[in-house]
Amino acid sequence: MSAFQRVAPVYDELMKQVPYRMWVGYYLLLLSQQDVHPKTILDVACGTGSMAELLAREGFQVEGIDVSAPMIAQARRKAKRKRLPLQYHVADAAEFDLGKRFDAAFSYFDSLNNIVEPERLQEAFRRIARHLSPGGSFIFDLNTEYAFENKMFDQKRLHANAKLRYQWEGHYDPKSRLIRVDMRFWLGDEEFEETHWQRAYRDQDIRRMLLQAGFTQIQAFHSYTLEPTRPRSDRVHYACLLG
Repeated sequence: MSAFQRVAPVYDELMKQVPYRMWVGYYLLLLSQQDVHPKTILDVACGTGSMAELLAREGFQVEGIDVSAPMIAQARRKAKRKRLPLQYHVADAAEFDLGKRFDAAFSYFDSLNNIVEPERLQEAFRRIARHLSPGGSFIFDLNTEYAFENKMFDQKRLHANAKLRYQWEGHYDPKSRLIRVDMRFWLGDEEFEETHWQRAYRDQDIRRMLLQAGFTQIQAFHSYTLEPTRPRSDRVHYACLLG
């Protein structure tokens, strides 16, 4: 079964401890560092739209794409319930064509690690570039090999009173740079499983792909700071501009 299918209806419960407001604040800080002041923003791999909603409340015009139809269905339901003017599209980051350009684009929470074929990640960068106006900002984060080697995905929440219980185990192969994450979930009496895959990309490969897609002024930060990356950075935020 493809990733982010069965988990979609409970994804927000799974992520309710995630500091989305801090993430938005950090995104706006990076935009400020770039001296970019967008009106329109594209959320690539938007999931259930939690960041898009917060940015919409800040006054931005936001659209989101995600390859998972169940995740987009959740995002649309939430936007309708909250009366937020958000548009969402079921689309693959390496294939999408919305026929319009945005002032900025972003992709958060290691979403692009889920594109495990380098040639498809390269195409995703090209597609994003085609959807940006000249000088547009692209900001995204990636998990690092250090994170995979140190079993970042080995997590569990099994206490009896939890609404959603889960147990995850990651299996990393340094030769292929791929990690397989076996996920088991329990929601009441229901039990289901998903398997997710991610690739650890090298910094030099990401920079080469971005340059080939037309991006310049590429910066990499130890996540949630303005400091350079470190050998033990488990997540890196990239910020670049088109052209």
